Amino acid sequence: MRPLLRTLNIDPGDRRLAELAPPQKTRQLNRRGRTLTIITTLLAQGSCGISRPFGDDRTVRGYLQRGDHTKLRRRLEADAKSLFALYQYGRLHEAVRLRWGFLDEMLPAPWIHRDEPTLHQFLKEASRARQAFPATDSWGWPSRLVDEQGHEIPRADVQLARFSDHAE
Repeated sequence: MRPLLRTLNIDPGDRRLAELAPPQKTRQLNRRGRTLTIITTLLAQGSCGISRPFGDDRTVRGYLQRGDHTKLRRRLEADAKSLFALYQYGRLHEAVRLRWGFLDEMLPAPWIHRDEPTLHQFLKEASRARQAFPATDSWGWPSRLVDEQGHEIPRADVQLARFSDHAE
């Protein structure tokens, strides 16, 4: 990736770069040797439910040859959104989904970094989380935390606190 970016005169700096090509190129479908060629389009469709994730090369070339920069920009932006959706899915699940005919299986996503949170980690943290609410003391000051049943949560037991994204 870095040599390609240098050719395009783009300095990636310290950014993480990820190759989003399929982690496996083919899948044998039957004992007779019939194989499915796995392409990024199949993975974006299967993982993200995007029916047409990428424009076809001929159409994009036509936009470029005709100088239709508006349509070209829109198509490239849509392609980038599809790639980002595939990246996010793979990062969250540590795999991408191949769905084709009777197939429905997960393939490992090689672009995952160990320091990025996965769905498994989110579930693990959420199972230990408790929702807390401020409670007032006898003078009306919010001075303590209580759980959903109104039981006080000792401050020393709080390891992490953050505001909820939704109002109740």
